[in-house]
This record gives sequence, structure tokens and C-alpha cells, in this order.
Amino acid sequence: MGNINEQIAKAEEEIRQLQNRKKKLLNQKKAEERKIRTHRLVERGAILESLLEQPEQYTNEQVKGLLETALRTPQAQEFLRRTEKQKGEN
Repeated sequence: MGNINEQIAKAEEEIRQLQNRKKKLLNQKKAEERKIRTHRLVERGAILESLLEQPEQYTNEQVKGLLETALRTPQAQEFLRRTEKQKGEN
């Protein structure tokens, strides 16, 4: 009976170690996803600022309004449709 109890204890320890390893890997995955998202946000912010003259003069709300207005134009809508279609073909 002692041998079975030892095997159970050993199996439970292995399970605990694997659960900890899984948790660590999931945390690494989240961190990598955050890093990728942050990089994308910084790049896109830099692109936007490069297209604006004196970007520091605009508030976040003004920039948001500009983008909302610009993205509603027929040209922007067509561009987005073409881009989405091309994405689906790849």
C-alpha cells in the first residue's frame, strides 16, 4: 500500500510541476502578445504623427475625430474593402 501511495504522491507532484510550467508558458505567451501589440501601436502612432503637420497641437479627441471622418470617405471605404479582399485571398 505504501508503494501505491508513493506513486500517487509522485504523480501529484508531476502534475503540480506541469501545471506550473503551463502557467509560466501562458504568461510568456501573454507577455509576447503585449510586446507585439505595443510595438504595433507605437509604429502606427509614429505613422500618424509623420502625416500630420505639428501633431502636438492636436488633442487625442481631435485626432480621433480626424480619423473617424477620414475613414468614412468613399475612398477610404473602398481601400479597406480591397485590403480585406486581398487579405482573404492570401
